[in-house]
Amino acid sequence: MSTQGSVSGQHASVTDFYRSFLRFRIDLKITQPRTVSQPPPFTLNNARFPLESVLRLTQPAATGGKTTQYVLGSSCKAEQVHVTENVWHDPAADMCLVASPEEFLVIKSWDRNHRGVMLSPPTLGEQPERQVGRCSEAFTALNLTHKFADARLLTSTEEIVDAVLNDRPLVSQTEYALENGTHVFLEYPVKVVNASEREMFYQVDTGPVLIPDVTSFDGVHEISMLRQAFMAHNTLNCTEMLMNVPTTIGGGLSVNHYSRVVKVQATNRMLVVE
Repeated sequence: MSTQGSVSGQHASVTDFYRSFLRFRIDLKITQPRTVSQPPPFTLNNARFPLESVLRLTQPAATGGKTTQYVLGSSCKAEQVHVTENVWHDPAADMCLVASPEEFLVIKSWDRNHRGVMLSPPTLGEQPERQVGRCSEAFTALNLTHKFADARLLTSTEEIVDAVLNDRPLVSQTEYALENGTHVFLEYPVKVVNASEREMFYQVDTGPVLIPDVTSFDGVHEISMLRQAFMAHNTLNCTEMLMNVPTTIGGGLSVNHYSRVVKVQATNRMLVVE
């Protein structure tokens, strides 16, 4: 996986989110699937997901300074591929894939958590909302096509507002540090943004992006602490993320929902794709 993407002066190289894809291959003659809940009616499948965001975590220098890149693929719905009917699983589930070069995280959300859906074969046990493991254990191959585009850093609110009102494609970068000194770098397309040429402000409201939540770490897989979130930042240097977490809805039940606010002191950049 490439870790290119930099800003030098006002010129930048950013992820081309329209041409970048995460793709996995399952060849049943080579690999038995570990993430499905129904027996596959095929022997070979390639699934492709556009990228939603890129995350790079850099450990403090005192612990080695290692940088790992993760990508978040677009969501889909649990489906039975290559059938004449009954495509959608019952119960239905939302599914997305997070991956690094070594590890994967499959996030599935049903109408409620702990739905009791079994993996296939059932000897693998109940399918968790968050399933982690090594890519080599679940997929015959996992590939990232990470394309880059030339961009220009917008250095004033006026430039940002002008780019919004002229419908220019925008990419944003957010950087901040965790309490343990880990450096967080996020890059994502700006899908939704507010702007005013009268009060002269902008405010991003976009997602999903991928952010770390150290409380979710399973003690083994670093990827286990990653969660989806929506990003907001604005002219007034306010940066807040709305994280998708298990959320109580009463009666002892919970659902995965964007409900936990995370506030950080961050550096935000807005870039127009040239």
